[in-house]
Amino acid sequence: MGNYAEWVRPRENTIKAITYGIQLSDGVEFDLRLTEDEQLVLHHDSKTEFGDYPEAMSMDELPDYVEPFDDLLKNSDFIKRWTEEGAFSCIELKPPHPSSGKAGGWIGGKSREEHMMKMILNLEDKLEAVDLGSSGTVVYSFEPKIISAAKRVKSKLRFSRLRPYLRQWGTWTTQRITAAPSFLSNSLPRIMNKQRKEGSPMLPCSLQYLKGVESKINLGLSVGLKGKGLERLNKYRKGYPVYVWPCESKYERLLLDAGLTGITDDLSPDIVTLDTGHARWTKPATQPLTPDKRKELDDTAKIEHKSIISEFKRDVTPWHELTDKERINFVNTWRKKWSWERKIDSVLMETTATNMPWEVSRIIGHRGTGKTHSK
Repeated sequence: MGNYAEWVRPRENTIKAITYGIQLSDGVEFDLRLTEDEQLVLHHDSKTEFGDYPEAMSMDELPDYVEPFDDLLKNSDFIKRWTEEGAFSCIELKPPHPSSGKAGGWIGGKSREEHMMKMILNLEDKLEAVDLGSSGTVVYSFEPKIISAAKRVKSKLRFSRLRPYLRQWGTWTTQRITAAPSFLSNSLPRIMNKQRKEGSPMLPCSLQYLKGVESKINLGLSVGLKGKGLERLNKYRKGYPVYVWPCESKYERLLLDAGLTGITDDLSPDIVTLDTGHARWTKPATQPLTPDKRKELDDTAKIEHKSIISEFKRDVTPWHELTDKERINFVNTWRKKWSWERKIDSVLMETTATNMPWEVSRIIGHRGTGKTHSK
């Protein structure tokens, strides 16, 4: 991907951002919307910068910064990391704003499900030519109808709901207010159980469930990233994949040490030291460190972080170049450390040069390399 010495964060949810993100970390999260002419496009907000609803516009009418998903799939740097090197993709399907005139407006539950069905079928069609691994992609949404929609079209992709529920319009403050009842009535173990029952392969959730006062006020068993809270988390999680956002610098290492995946808004290659003082390693899955290498990195003085990270990037063998035995050794180490409940035979079926088990702890780039725009 060239020299990052003068790296400037690309605009979120663009091909440039997503491609950078998947090169710099273990994978990326990005958002898709469905246009009036039923094209999947890379866009997060319910409106464009000019106040228009993407779902009410054709591809040709959208601003130039809104790029088609087709073009991302033609990008060789992105596809190679995704299909050949074990990198992961979280694909979020965005429902239209109720005022857009699409998907039934404010009360059309059946229409929202049908909109999700269209998006899923379109996505499956686009991915048909892509050689995806069995556990390298999840499709999720805040739209609760995504699960029933996936079942109705009998999709072979894996789906999950984002929790707590956030409505996809209004300010961040109003979104948090409307999400409060959902958050307060569900502890992390409780929503993990809901995800398991729905057949979801993972749980994407808010950092609120794991830190500070907020993690202790919801109904049910509270968990955390340290001490007794972490013990309770591991007891109930049993390796079940939990993807946490926002993965702030001061929590990144705690999340990884707990065997969780962090979705980060800051993938600048210039950041070599976390707020906790640890040297930052953004590829714990796709360029995994042995315990000895991790200790060497942790024992390095801050002033030397940049040089040792550069050295490790050159010298540490990436996942797809490891021998089968080395990959199995990593999986066995992770499985034992974080008490994965799945039987080893099932885990090893997903362990190949181009694919990793669901339970693997990762760093994922949010909207590519991080948020750059807000509503």
